[in-house]
Amino acid sequence: MPYIDLHPHDLELDVWLKQPENRVDVPGDAELACLQDINLGAVDVIPEALFFRRHAGQDELWAAALSHDAPGKPREDQLATAYKQGRVACADSQGTRATGAEILFRALTAARHGHVWPEAFREGPLITESAHRRIVGELEAEIDRHRREAEAQSQAPIIAMARKLGLRPEPAGASPSAWYADCPGKSHRLMISSSSNQFGCGYCRVKGDTAELEALVKQRKEARS
Repeated sequence: MPYIDLHPHDLELDVWLKQPENRVDVPGDAELACLQDINLGAVDVIPEALFFRRHAGQDELWAAALSHDAPGKPREDQLATAYKQGRVACADSQGTRATGAEILFRALTAARHGHVWPEAFREGPLITESAHRRIVGELEAEIDRHRREAEAQSQAPIIAMARKLGLRPEPAGASPSAWYADCPGKSHRLMISSSSNQFGCGYCRVKGDTAELEALVKQRKEARS
């Protein structure tokens, strides 16, 4: 049996479809991998169709966020009313089509953690209900392990400073050193690394060390006063 790499080095992700070349309609030769419900946090739970395409030695995963009444309708009708659709993952082909779809589904689900998470499986066929359950369960166990490992670094200088500043740091689960914290004065979260004592916020385009985090909080408090 050929070796299957669950974390391919050539993996490309565009989870939020930021690249224009990926914000295109699902191609007609892409086949349904699975239909699932995804939890958008406090926003909503919506159905999502994932499509798989194997083309010229490359595997692709395409996602379409569907309207609530889309499941059960013909594919054309589902995609015609999709909120958003495009290519979210690709890598060199491995194994069967089902294996390729599972590899990309795992990578996409892991990358979405903290923002979007599978709520329920609806139908396959490439990603079966048992495969869906197994992959989500393995990722949840990995996230839980990372959180427990992160707690051992809860006294790292930047974590202690975030706690002192009232930013409510908590383990993110992405890695043993990944933490979330409130972005000061904003409604979103920033990321903190307890191993490097660095923080970063992609929304605000700010990053730095412990002293710069303290300065950011002070700056925003002064701006509001």
